[in-house]
Amino acid sequence: MDIGRALTYFSDDDRWVEKTAIGTGLILISSLLLVALVGILGYFILFGYLVRLIQNVRDDAHPVLPEWDQWGDDLVRGVKLAGVYLVWALPIILVSVPLFIIGVVVSENMPYGDNDIGAVFGICALCLQFLFGIAYAVFQPGFTVAYARNENISDGLQVSEIWDWTRDNIGNVVIVAILTVIASLIIMTVGSIVGLILCIIGTVVTVPLSQLIVYYFQGHLYGQLARIAGEGATSGSFGADPAASPEDSTWVEADSATDPAPPAEVVPPEIFEPQEEPEPPVEPELPVEPEPPVEPEPPVEPELPVEPESPAGSEGSEGSEADEPPEEPKSQ
Repeated sequence: MDIGRALTYFSDDDRWVEKTAIGTGLILISSLLLVALVGILGYFILFGYLVRLIQNVRDDAHPVLPEWDQWGDDLVRGVKLAGVYLVWALPIILVSVPLFIIGVVVSENMPYGDNDIGAVFGICALCLQFLFGIAYAVFQPGFTVAYARNENISDGLQVSEIWDWTRDNIGNVVIVAILTVIASLIIMTVGSIVGLILCIIGTVVTVPLSQLIVYYFQGHLYGQLARIAGEGATSGSFGADPAASPEDSTWVEADSATDPAPPAEVVPPEIFEPQEEPEPPVEPELPVEPEPPVEPEPPVEPELPVEPESPAGSEGSEGSEADEPPEEPKSQ
């Protein structure tokens, strides 16, 4: 836990003076109108603003101080957070208040000097209120961080999960609770003294400013605690994903240490099935070229009959003899 950082971080913002002035004015106006029950709306807006501050510290966002630009949304956030605070404060209200009322009634009905019974009821009420107040201060970081994770009222009312989360981070939680109480006493005392030094009018500014600085300090410590515990927009102990690794969340580590290992899954034996041989790939058919047209053969001329040749010495001799004149007989 970086305590020094929680006291000085807001001064790193370039517009911290303007943002702080707006917050101080809101607390001042809300305190003046608290008698008419209208000022409570201003405190709801402040609670919603602190939720965004816790988320920025948790997620390491810069600048850490949010802008005063979500008045309606901060009002809704603050009302829901106040509902979570009220439910967790019910044990104090339901136990200490009736005892205190009984003590007052008994004291008024008893004769003067016989108020021992009423005093006993009053002391019991104070003791129970003190014990419940300590328990409330210890669990307040847990249910505040749980609500800031998803801004759901149901997340801030998960009693068993918040109990385990507080137990796993008990060292840092106790440090944050003690530092918040001590810082509140010191800062508010210093603010009141400075206001008196600056005359009574100074208290109009210093007291609301001191109260706002206490909220700044508390919100930064809660944001640091959420970051150390592994909280975030997508992971964290409250409503964490069961598939997340144990390193991301102390709640997952606690579960893994206490819960038995899940039974091993029974894998059925594989049945051998013959695989069919894949068919050979079909070769693509090549385009068939058209055959050239066949030229018709020229008509065959009929052959003329050939006359048989006469044998030599027959026709020729006959012809020659016929052509030649007969020889004349020789004279003796």
